[in-house]
Amino acid sequence: MRHQTIIALALALAALGCQRHDAGSAASTNPAQSMVVAQLNGRAISAGELETWMKNDLYNREIEGKPAGEVYESQTQAIDSMVNDLLVDEAAKKAGQTREAYLTAQEQALGPVNDAEVKAFFDTNTSRLPPGATLESLGPRIKQHLEAQRPEKVRENLRAAAKLDVLLQPPRTQIDAIGPSRGPADAPVVIVAFSDYQCPFCKRVEPTIDAVMAKYPTQVRLVFRHLPLDGLHPQARPAALAAVCAESQGKFWEYHTLLFANQQALGSEDLDKYAATAGLDVPAFKTCLQSPETAQRVQNDAEAARAAGITGTPAFFINGLLISGARPIEDFEKWIDQEIAAAPKAPAAPAS
Repeated sequence: MRHQTIIALALALAALGCQRHDAGSAASTNPAQSMVVAQLNGRAISAGELETWMKNDLYNREIEGKPAGEVYESQTQAIDSMVNDLLVDEAAKKAGQTREAYLTAQEQALGPVNDAEVKAFFDTNTSRLPPGATLESLGPRIKQHLEAQRPEKVRENLRAAAKLDVLLQPPRTQIDAIGPSRGPADAPVVIVAFSDYQCPFCKRVEPTIDAVMAKYPTQVRLVFRHLPLDGLHPQARPAALAAVCAESQGKFWEYHTLLFANQQALGSEDLDKYAATAGLDVPAFKTCLQSPETAQRVQNDAEAARAAGITGTPAFFINGLLISGARPIEDFEKWIDQEIAAAPKAPAAPAS
């Protein structure tokens, strides 16, 4: 698990987005690809066929056992990368240039990164930058990052002028919205969150979730469910049990906040202390911790997560659409806005 600034993250994502998928064209232009590497019942198998099979096999092994939502993300990323390559190749051919010459010419046409672009990037990403970060201190790094992004900017311009319809639909998983919740019961969008109180990424995403709830006060309901990763976080399950007991006294969210705020101190004495801080009946809280029903409640949540293919935290199901990890608010907004737009509209009140 890594803690990165937005600039480092953006660089990593840019590198991922620029990977090429042109094995097919290589097979048709490289003579070595037509070399026969095997014979099967009299049928020749070429080096190009073998390479394609190996890449397909690697892809299949990488996605084997993953939730359908993660497979969908991999597929959409591959579509994006493939479309970018095709658009560049078509534009280069139209201009009578090689791919490399075209990209170089287009990057030069964009001109050097100016101060306005640096400030715009800083202003857009202020909430994700380290506390106390200033434009003066980060300006040189932002400029360097934007310069490295020039090839991606060329691709963005080509995408903006292209007509693309992605027909691949995201899979939905049926997840019971059982557990403590925030937001109206009749909200058109329900987010079921699986989390672990000792997971640093679960803590990191909490402000994002708060921001989501603040932006969609009437359209989103959040339901919390437990997925303690016992092998990684030995104090996560006791913390989950404690949260269930706080819920039984109507103090779940208060206790939940205390657990994440004190993630490095989740021992049994700490859990009792937080119960007192949250205003719980501490003797009843301690009795609840020993209850088989409490243990079963946490276990039921964990089993529901694993039945859906979830093995890591945090994981969110937005009306059944999976988002994994401590993602930026834009990733939540994308699916929430889509679900709100698709929700049936209430009939208009008759005119009086």
